[in-house]
Amino acid sequence: MLDLWHGTHGADRFDLTALPWWRVCRVDAVAPGQGPVPSFLDDLGKAFADQGHEVGRPVSVAGVGSRVELDVLLVHIPVPAGPGTLLDRVAEQYPPLMVTLRRTGDVRGGVRNLVGVFEVDEPLAGAKHLEVVQLARVLMARVGAPKTLFVYPDPETGEILEATLCTMEGGHPSITTDIVRDIRDRLVAVACATEVNDRLDRVPDSVPTSAFDAAGSPRVLVSAGRRMGNLGLLPPPHRVSDYVSVTMASAYQRYLGIKGFSEGMMFVFDPDLQALVVTASGSFEVDKRDLRPEDVVVVDHRLDGGRLRLLEVGGAGQKGPSVEAWEVCALMAAAPKIRVSKDASGIWRPDPEGTVEVPSVRGGLHAHVGVDEADETLIESIPPDRTAYPYGFGCGTDLMVDVAAATVRRSQAINDAGDSRSYVRWPMLYHGEMALELWTPDVPDEPLTGLLDLFDPAGRAAIAFRTDHVDQPV
Repeated sequence: MLDLWHGTHGADRFDLTALPWWRVCRVDAVAPGQGPVPSFLDDLGKAFADQGHEVGRPVSVAGVGSRVELDVLLVHIPVPAGPGTLLDRVAEQYPPLMVTLRRTGDVRGGVRNLVGVFEVDEPLAGAKHLEVVQLARVLMARVGAPKTLFVYPDPETGEILEATLCTMEGGHPSITTDIVRDIRDRLVAVACATEVNDRLDRVPDSVPTSAFDAAGSPRVLVSAGRRMGNLGLLPPPHRVSDYVSVTMASAYQRYLGIKGFSEGMMFVFDPDLQALVVTASGSFEVDKRDLRPEDVVVVDHRLDGGRLRLLEVGGAGQKGPSVEAWEVCALMAAAPKIRVSKDASGIWRPDPEGTVEVPSVRGGLHAHVGVDEADETLIESIPPDRTAYPYGFGCGTDLMVDVAAATVRRSQAINDAGDSRSYVRWPMLYHGEMALELWTPDVPDEPLTGLLDLFDPAGRAAIAFRTDHVDQPV
């Protein structure tokens, strides 16, 4: 069943322009010389133009003071010939390409999606998931391009036999049929998704220190993070210096403010605070397996015109929230409301006569793992809607926000009062899982405990997950 849900036979080819989120994009490529990669990028440019996109550096970019943003810039990174692996032959490019583009002003207005294109001498479709993720991340860091496209040409004819598009989150679908149009559509989908992390408003002194200290939710996240780490649901944080030299890592920090990242997140709705409590962003060097009080932040669960309100505690400066916080707010808004009340022991429980209204989602987690199977009697598994969203989007983008809300609206466990299940999950195409715990009479007193029991082999073991593989449906 999961094979069918995950679309292992591929999404049917259709007109991407029919989707409401499609738009005209500005695309360019830098691939001087001859060979399979320049030829492929030339064909790709023609395919973009055929779909109505603006291809090539806009004339207005050259004008003084003009700011024209490129949605996609593909840059061919030549791989020197010789012995050794791809990593042996691709050296660091200092300064990183992202910095070079800023310095030279070649693209005034910036590049939203910078893609490094590499020719490889063997296909990647059969490679192990973690090996491809590591290869892509190292090369992203070495050249300074947040996405990579690996193309494998026929050694005799130069025809491209496979193309693999990799993202920082760990996605790496390998395409072997209708390659040019497929890669075009995937890049268009990426370009149509806009990052939302700048849609943040800080509200000083929103939560009294005493209220935050008295709330149980921060301690819940600390405990859940520790347990997720023990289960393997959260890997250690990644530093840029894990992938490149100290000199190169310093350039990322100096010019771009990038030190590293961490994967996954957790959240709970706190009725006492009437707000969401979420993990802070990994860009603040947060180890979500070992959270400190300052690694937990409070946000308004209602987006205001797409903007997230960070409710600062007691006047203290706070870290920003995990990029998935916007998605969580959207799925909370899409869920029906229920009433709760606090029992004699201080535990909030569902109560039709309760005076406090909350979203029916109690909490949840996001983890970069794959799921082989899940017990449908305990947790609802929702397949991706590949008709409306045929390709994956990165975390922290407006289209991923839309996907989260749309998925909750399709959930039977959330929307059907006759469904007694307390948990819901769905795969986030190419890079991980979202799993939710609902307000029901059957969940344990402490939020997220029951949800993590499903992942725990020593608990209910209802979800068979893997840390070494995430499906990459085409």
